[in-house]
Amino acid sequence: MNDVTALSAEALLAIRPSEPERLFTGDEDTAKQEFRALASLWHPDRCPGAGMTGVFQHVNRLYDTAVRKLHGGIWQTPGLLVLRATDGATYKIRYRKEREFELGRQFVGSEIVAYVVEKDHADLFENALQVIGRLPCANARMAAEVQRYLPEIVRHFETGESWVLVLRKTPDLVLLRDLLDHYGGRLDARHVAWIVSSLLNLACYLDYARLAHNAILADTWFVSPSQHGGALLGGWWYAVRQGERMQAAPAATVQYAPFDVMDRRCGDSRTDLELIRALGRELLGDATGARLAREKAAPQPMIDWLQLPAGDSALRDYQIWMNRVLKDSFGKRRFVKLDVSADLY
Repeated sequence: MNDVTALSAEALLAIRPSEPERLFTGDEDTAKQEFRALASLWHPDRCPGAGMTGVFQHVNRLYDTAVRKLHGGIWQTPGLLVLRATDGATYKIRYRKEREFELGRQFVGSEIVAYVVEKDHADLFENALQVIGRLPCANARMAAEVQRYLPEIVRHFETGESWVLVLRKTPDLVLLRDLLDHYGGRLDARHVAWIVSSLLNLACYLDYARLAHNAILADTWFVSPSQHGGALLGGWWYAVRQGERMQAAPAATVQYAPFDVMDRRCGDSRTDLELIRALGRELLGDATGARLAREKAAPQPMIDWLQLPAGDSALRDYQIWMNRVLKDSFGKRRFVKLDVSADLY
């Protein structure tokens, strides 16, 4: 039990109503005792000074939020997420970075990524489970090649307020959005080149699997700076078989997908290829591409390719990129070290 009675009125009022974890213990009975101790101290009948009613009302709101979170099965303190499943099991997830995304919240740890999805999106959550569970491979050799790019489910479960998906990640992987933020919104063109190469390789697999992922973004793709590779861990809520109707799509997909695809709202490999081009432009500092040539953000052949419409074949796009664009842009291939690691968290 925390010594909550030692906190001043200023300290209590400084706690945001959405953060009861800063005041109460993550146990319902203990939190009730802490609230009673605070009430005995700050209730206007016991503490009639000016402004004390406001303090008590604030404490009351914090306690109400604490009870709702505890009943909902989610309790968060810095670096630790405690989740209570509806079957009674309790899971503790240690994380380094937390981000909000359009369906809920994402927690990135050293060896896991956890997605806490709001209950309103149960259909998209179930879609992700089904798609990930049916990712095909022709043989063991293909599996060994592509598994590093694909998600592996550690567990999934339901809490009172959310659906939770926990995926495995290797310690070297960092979210591309975090890497881009770390470098101030722009990466060296040589690093953008290997990131795009990895994404096009993945796009070839998705085309083989007859899937449209529909959310290849800086917020869903994790990169390995040391291995010049990556893994598509996020966004599987939106994936559909090519030709099937899309249930939903993030804003970037609506913006960059081919017009006819969004008009029909069907899965199409061109959407992933356009998103890869848009992501390449974003990594160079301008997703629209309007300033790239003027600012000489990359060699001209690379800029030209990133600005051209995607083709209808991931394999052809990959071959042109590898055999023509990279050669004309950088000459002989060589490994360029990106001096950053998961320690940026």
